Amino acid sequence: MAAILTDRFRVVLAENFRSRVELGETSSDASAIDLWLFFAKATQWPLDGGSEVRPNPIDNQKESFEIYDQMIGLKKISSSNIRAVIRNNVWESGKIYDAYRDDYGSKVLGTSTGELVSTVSAETKLYETSFYVVNDQFRVYKCISNNEGAASTVQPSTITSAPFTLSDGYIWKYMYSINANDFEKFKTDDYIPIPLSTETNNQLLTDSIYNIEIESGGTGYTTGAIFNIQGDGVGAQATITSVDGADGAITGVKIINPGNGYTYAQCAPQGGNNAILRPIISPKEKIAFSPESIALELGAYRLALSAVLDKNDFVFENDFRIVGIIYNPTINSTNSVTAIGTKKLKLDGAISTQIPDDAVITGSNGATGTFIEYTEEIIGGTTQYFIYFTQENIVGRGINSSGQRLSFSPGMNITIENGANDISATISTDTDSVSNPDISRGTGEIIYIDNRDAISRAADQTEDFKIILEF
Repeated sequence: MAAILTDRFRVVLAENFRSRVELGETSSDASAIDLWLFFAKATQWPLDGGSEVRPNPIDNQKESFEIYDQMIGLKKISSSNIRAVIRNNVWESGKIYDAYRDDYGSKVLGTSTGELVSTVSAETKLYETSFYVVNDQFRVYKCISNNEGAASTVQPSTITSAPFTLSDGYIWKYMYSINANDFEKFKTDDYIPIPLSTETNNQLLTDSIYNIEIESGGTGYTTGAIFNIQGDGVGAQATITSVDGADGAITGVKIINPGNGYTYAQCAPQGGNNAILRPIISPKEKIAFSPESIALELGAYRLALSAVLDKNDFVFENDFRIVGIIYNPTINSTNSVTAIGTKKLKLDGAISTQIPDDAVITGSNGATGTFIEYTEEIIGGTTQYFIYFTQENIVGRGINSSGQRLSFSPGMNITIENGANDISATISTDTDSVSNPDISRGTGEIIYIDNRDAISRAADQTEDFKIILEF
C-alpha cells in the first residue's frame, strides 16, 4: 500500500518541538522539553600521517555513552533561542522563479500521459521549489505569478498587503521583513527565520484565487473577455489580457476578483475553444496571517538553534571536537543555565606547574583520566584547588587493560604526566573531594551530534553556534 507522511506534517512537528521547549519554561508538564547544547571530546581524533582525521558521527547507543564520558560542558537552550527557518532563496536577476501552486505533483490538466505539475527543474514538491525570494533588504516575497515562466529582472521591494505586478510581469506578495535581532541570531547562508509576530495589515483572505496558470491557450479567444471562476467558493473573476494574434490562443490572464471560500475551482472562458486554465487556490490558513501559517505556507520544517558559549560560562580553556544537543537530561546543578560535564577532584594544595592539555592523570590505585582544567577558586573565603577531568573508554584514559573503570578516592595520591617531569598531587580527604558531572550519565536523549575539527578556547573567547534541526 502506497503511503506518505506529508511535508506539512514536518512543519507541524517542528513547531510542536519548539512549543514544547517553551512549555518547559513555564510548567512541569510531562510533554515539555528541556534542551541543552553540549561540547565534548578534548582528546584527538584518530591520527593519519600525523594529522587528525575527523570521523562521521555514528548513531547508536555505544557511541552515545562514549559522548557522555567525553562531555565537558552544557548550556541551556531557551525557546527564545529557537526559531523556525526556511531556505534563504536570495533574489537574483535573470533567474526564473517558481510561482506558488496548490497542485505541484498532481497530474497536469488535459493530459493522459501521467505528466505531473512541476517546475522547470522537474521539482514536484512545493516546499522544494523557489516560490519565494529574499531581497537585499531582507524582506520575503511570495511569487504569485512568474509571467508564464519568464525570467525575473526586477527585484521586489514594495511593502503592501495586496499582490503587486512589476514591469517584468512577475506578481509578488510581500510576506514579512526579518528584523535585525532575528537576523543576527538565526540567519545563516542557507536559512532565514520565520518571525514571531506578523503585520496584521498584511494578511489576505483564505481560499481565494490570485493566479490562473495557462496549461493550453486554445484558439479563437479575444482580449478583454471576462469570465467567472466556478467552484465551491464565490466571487472569483478573471479577464483575458492577451492572445496570440494568429490563432487567438490565450497568452495572458488577470484576476479581477480573487473571491473567497474555494477548495476547488475551474474555469472555461467563452468565445474560443479548447483553452485549459488552472485556477490556483491560496493556502487554507490565509496568506501571511500568523507565524504558524507562514511556517506552513513557506515550508518551515527546520528549526535554527542559537547557542552562545560566553567567556564567563565555563572555566575550561581546553579545546573540544564534538558539539551536540541533548533532550531532557537529568541535571544535578543549582545553576539553571550551565552544567559541568566533567568529573572533578579537589586537591589538598596548589599546583604551580602548567599542566599540559589532555595530560593523563593516574591514581595510586591505577585509576586514569584525561586532564581538562586546573582552577583555583575562592569558596567561603578560602582558596580551593580543583582538577576537572574525564574518563573515557580508552585504556590509560579511563579504563585499564582489563576494561575496568577504576575510581579516584579522597586522600589518594595522583600523578599528572608532564614529559620527564611528572606532576604529583594529593586529593583532599574531604568526603566531597571526588565529584561526578552535573549531568547524570545516560539520561535524556542525544538528538544531534556534530563532529568537528578541534575548536580552541580561551578565557576571553565566545563561541556562537547556529544549529539546524530538520524534521
